[in-house]
Amino acid sequence: MEVWWLAAILIAATVNQISFVWPYQAVLEHLRYRHGFIETQTTTAISNTVPAGGAVAIGMTFRMFGSFGFANVPISTAVVATGIWNLAFKFGLPIVAVILVVVTGQNAGGAIGAAVLGVVIIVISAVVLWLTFRSEKSAHWVGHLGDRVLNWCLHFFHKPSSDRLETSVLHFRDQTNDIVHRRGWMLTGTVLASQMAVFVLVLFCVRGVGIGSDEVSFLQVLLSFAVARLAGAIPITPGGLGTVDAAFIGMLTAFGANSSDALAADMVWRATTYFPPILIGLGTYAYWKHNDAKGIYGAHPDTGALGAEG
Repeated sequence: MEVWWLAAILIAATVNQISFVWPYQAVLEHLRYRHGFIETQTTTAISNTVPAGGAVAIGMTFRMFGSFGFANVPISTAVVATGIWNLAFKFGLPIVAVILVVVTGQNAGGAIGAAVLGVVIIVISAVVLWLTFRSEKSAHWVGHLGDRVLNWCLHFFHKPSSDRLETSVLHFRDQTNDIVHRRGWMLTGTVLASQMAVFVLVLFCVRGVGIGSDEVSFLQVLLSFAVARLAGAIPITPGGLGTVDAAFIGMLTAFGANSSDALAADMVWRATTYFPPILIGLGTYAYWKHNDAKGIYGAHPDTGALGAEG
């Protein structure tokens, strides 16, 4: 790999790490960047190394943001809102990529199925969210319908029925309604920027190992990336290790890349996105733990009311 490609990849990888914080800053109005960086690096390290690390990382998110002066309500709003927006982009990007590839007359590499899955999930999710935010009555209906489906499933496991989903939907609506109306555009922009920062890094990795546009076009790289991210949407392994890689290498190969070059591109991508947060996260966790034990953080100076009242 040429030196200038290495430099470009390192710069892109740095921007990618920096971008993790932007969506949280869009939702948590007074979040300082350094606090967001500490949290995102630490929780990403957990997600990349611990089985079921996503659940553990959410618990750490509450603990760390709480130490920065935020109450549980704004924290849970931020976690849910950023999570939904990120999933929307993961399911929506394959649709956009497939359409662009097909319209330009290029080989879609068998990714039509992924796009169809994305369409189905996006449509269902959009209808559910629209009903949830449309009115309190429709939110009740969505939650009640969800409970009926859940209770039907619980019946086969001889578990008692519950109304937990209806309660959760109403709670979610109350928490996020205001933030979606006021800062939804900012959240959308920051999530898009964060997702594109990863794609630019992937594109540099692909071109850097020698896969030219005559082998795999720009749009085909985008589609490979989109399908790989979709494969990692279900956390089967920590950090999507294995599942994301198999999908990415398979798509590049299907588009005409040499299998060894596709493997090399994947290894460079993963080396710059999987391992750095683990190493940085160890340092940020130790730094946060030390400061938290000494009571350095306390209440956020700009969020006294937010921290106290939520």
